[in-house]
This record gives sequence, structure tokens and C-alpha cells, in this order.
Amino acid sequence: MAADPTAGPPSDPPDTEAMLDRLIDVGAVREDDDGSLHVSAALHDIVDLYEQSYGDLPEREFTEAVADAFGLEYSEAVARIDEQGVTREEFVAYLSLRAHFEDEGEPVPDPVERATMAAIVTEIAPATPVPQAMRELADDEVDEFLAANDRAVVFVWRLRCDPCDRMKADIEATLESFPADVAVAGIDGEAAPGFRRRFDVDSAPAVVCVADGEATAVETGYRSPEALAALVDDAV
Repeated sequence: MAADPTAGPPSDPPDTEAMLDRLIDVGAVREDDDGSLHVSAALHDIVDLYEQSYGDLPEREFTEAVADAFGLEYSEAVARIDEQGVTREEFVAYLSLRAHFEDEGEPVPDPVERATMAAIVTEIAPATPVPQAMRELADDEVDEFLAANDRAVVFVWRLRCDPCDRMKADIEATLESFPADVAVAGIDGEAAPGFRRRFDVDSAPAVVCVADGEATAVETGYRSPEALAALVDDAV
């Protein structure tokens, strides 16, 4: 969503660096000492609320929401979504930014600027909750992974999940404590309904221990590296 779907190509595209600086100024994005960028906790909280409303909408309802937000006819919204590649993440960020600026008592950026900011926020935000330290599985890759590994542990993660973030902070110590012959992978719970149904997982973080294709233990909620090591020793 690089521009307002109601407008043609702007004569002066928004200055991306200036938009980023403004996001940092209003506390929507934070910049660490090493220059790395992160979406702030305050904006994350707002994004969570909008994701609950828009993240799982059927395609037609999502298109209707885009049409309503930008004052378009349904057919126009379909065309703009196709032409500009508007994603749900960008749309949620676009709506969330308006709320964040209002909460901060700051003037809300115009639609073109806010669309640019939404693209920045979406790029900064992690595309997956699975930490880089472990292999990531898609829903349709689970069967092959479990068939290839007699002893396995699958972590279920979710974005903007405080206990997930706490557990990921210790993930290197956790993985080092597991036996070398236990295969480990992670999965985005929100993108893996089949896995969740199969192993009866309804929250994150979760740890599913599997031996010979069958679940031997399923634990949810934060667990320390020591607790996870003991769980794996007992279950696989």
C-alpha cells in the first residue's frame, strides 16, 4: 500500500526517511543504539486490536473494509488492491497509525503519507514469529518433517505475544540443552490451523514433543530453558 488508493500517482512521492523520522518522533517506531528498528510496544498493542478485527476477515469482507476506509466502490477497491498489492498487514498498519497519532495528540498524517508509513511499519515488523535459530515449518511441511525425524520438538509461536518473546530471548540456551538427535522446528501458529487441530494447540507459545509421529507431550505458556530441557528428556 504505497499510496492512497483514491489518488493517482503523486507528483512528489513522500520522503521515506522523513516519514521514518516522524514515526520515531511519535513513538511508533524505536531505533536502538546499533541502528536497528523496531515497532514500538504502544503501536503493537493497537495493531493487535485491529488484527483481531481485520486479520481473519473473509476476502470479500476485507475488500469491503478497504472500500469503506477509502470511500471507494467495491469494484474500485478490488482493482486498487490488485494494482497496488494492498496486504492485510499494511491495511491494519494504516488503520493503527491513525489511532496511534490520535492517542499521542499528534496531527494524523494525510492518507498518502500514512500509507507510506504503513509500508515502513510492515517492513520493520517481523514477517514471522519463528526465531532465526530454528527451522521454520509451513503447515504443509509438518508431515514430511515428522516422518523424517523419529524424535522431534515443534515450537508454536505467535507475533506480538509477550510470553513468546520471553521464551525466544532464551532460545539459544534452550536449544543447546536438547539432545543432538532431537530435531527442532518452529511454526507460526496463526498460519498453521492444520497443525493446531492435529495436536490440539490453541495458544502460544506451545511446545509439542513428538516421538514416532505421535505427540508425547504438549505444553503451553512460557517455560524456562531448564523446564523445557526436562520436558524433552521425559517426552522424547
